[in-house]
Amino acid sequence: MLFENLKVNRVVVHEVFQRNEDKSIRSPVLADGLENLSPEALGAFRLRMTDALSGQSQSLEMRIARHGPGSFLELAESLAGSPATDFLAGSQAIANKLADAQMARRIPGGMLIVFDGTVGAKAQPFLGVIKAETQAGFRRSKDGSKAVVEFLQNIFLTPATRLYKIGLMLFEDTTKAKPDGRRAFVFDSNISVSNREAAAAYFYEGFLGCALPSDGPYETARFFDLTREFVRKSDLEPEKKRDVMDSLYVFVRDEQDPTFTAEQFGNRYLPQDMQDPFADFLNAKRFTPNAVVRDTSQMGNRLRRRRLKFGGDIELSASPEALKNKVQIEAIAADDGGVADAWTRITIRERLTGEQ
Repeated sequence: MLFENLKVNRVVVHEVFQRNEDKSIRSPVLADGLENLSPEALGAFRLRMTDALSGQSQSLEMRIARHGPGSFLELAESLAGSPATDFLAGSQAIANKLADAQMARRIPGGMLIVFDGTVGAKAQPFLGVIKAETQAGFRRSKDGSKAVVEFLQNIFLTPATRLYKIGLMLFEDTTKAKPDGRRAFVFDSNISVSNREAAAAYFYEGFLGCALPSDGPYETARFFDLTREFVRKSDLEPEKKRDVMDSLYVFVRDEQDPTFTAEQFGNRYLPQDMQDPFADFLNAKRFTPNAVVRDTSQMGNRLRRRRLKFGGDIELSASPEALKNKVQIEAIAADDGGVADAWTRITIRERLTGEQ
């Protein structure tokens, strides 16, 4: 969704802090009034939001996981379009909610900007929040006829660094039971479409009550990549690793069941003593234990070719079928007195037909 025709009505700025040494919460500094931004400042603010939320690489629509009493959605919906005094009080509650969510000492403080408005051709209401980290910088100005360079601290929302995270709740139809009729969007400069897990969980999960989107193409590709990583790092013998990798290609690409689970693959293709470590590995990577819709549409060439590396600069590339049916790979002892299994013999049941 492109955030066109975004209009900002009200803005409040609070400050939240890193937790104390004993991990206790340092109370936020709460604003006692709404910001009165100049037209120029409001235009720059609106442009920052539109650019960030409309981007395809670092902005995601997320699932609203928590929507009951005390949730961010419940609070946000009560504030969108509310009277000014209620908006200010509710924004203060949001600042305290963020301070609660920042449980780890490593999470930095920053400015919390709460704003509301409308977006799109239908002017749908929304409530947004920005966690903006501060930085230092320089500004050149004039003192009479003399140019002066000023050192400024606590600058935030600069376009160069993007040290900020955005959460936005859009209210399309509030007559529906929650969370239907509501949509959540998150911008985080650390995430990308192919690496969604880089998003700060304390912000989108602990604070906003959202969850990463679960869809077939993404989850199928992620299962494939994580399983390859696990097998490569395992202590399996090389030949057994190849067998498991062959099975992975077949499991993801060729099986006809519309859904699959990671447990199914582990039970079928991994030795019994590796099944629990495999489950623990996926759990640590926050891969869903639920059924995934099998969809390889976004996997490109990953299922068409396999590449095996030998040493530092030798590669063998083949389709999974050819590798299984026409290539024989075996470890052999070096003939120069080296350790066993130091070399590899490859037999290809085809003649040489070309060179690239």
